[in-house]
Amino acid sequence: MKPSTKILSALGCAYAMTTASLFAQVYTIDELGNSSGPGISPGAMQLDPSGALPIPVLVYNLTFAVIPGDVVLTEPGAPTPGPFSDVVRFWNPTSGGPSQIIFYSDVSSADPADAPADAGLPQTLINPVIINEVGPEGNNGALYTPPPGGPGSVAGAIGLQYNIISDVPEPGLVALIVSGAGLLLVTLKQRHQINVR
Repeated sequence: MKPSTKILSALGCAYAMTTASLFAQVYTIDELGNSSGPGISPGAMQLDPSGALPIPVLVYNLTFAVIPGDVVLTEPGAPTPGPFSDVVRFWNPTSGGPSQIIFYSDVSSADPADAPADAGLPQTLINPVIINEVGPEGNNGALYTPPPGGPGSVAGAIGLQYNIISDVPEPGLVALIVSGAGLLLVTLKQRHQINVR
C-alpha cells in the first residue's frame, strides 16, 4: 500500500470515529436557553426561522445537519395525543448543515410566560412525533431518541438522544428546598448533640 493511501485511510478512519463519537451521546436543551453537547449553541431569542410564529422564539444552532420535524410533548399522564405543552422543532432549511432547534412552549392565563420558550405553539406541525413528558409539573421533560429518518435524526448517527427539559424549577423554589434541607440537618445535628451529653 502506498504511503499516501495509508494516510488517507487513517484520516478516513479518524473522521468516521470522530463522527460516530460526536453523535453517540445526549444533547440537552431547556426552555431557558441552556444546552449541552458538542456542536450546539446556547439558545437565543430570534425571529422564527421556520416562519411558524411572527414573534421571536428560542433557537439553538447546530453545527451538523438534522432531519426536520417536530417532537411534540404532552403533559405527564395525559392520553396521547393529549393537550400539547411544548413543540421542539428540528429545522434544516437547506437539507445540509448547519441546522437549528426551535423550542416552543405553550402560554396561557393559567400558565403565564416565565421562560424564553414561552412564545406559544405553532399551528401546523411538521412530520410530528408525539411523546409524554415525565416528572412532576414544574420539573419535567422527556428523553427523545430519534428513529432513523425521524425529526432530529442524523445520517449515520447511532445512539443520539435529546434530553428536552420542559419545566425548569423556579430558582426561588430550589433555594427554598435547599435552605429547608439545611435547616433540617442543623436541627437534627443539634438534637444529636443534646442526646449524646
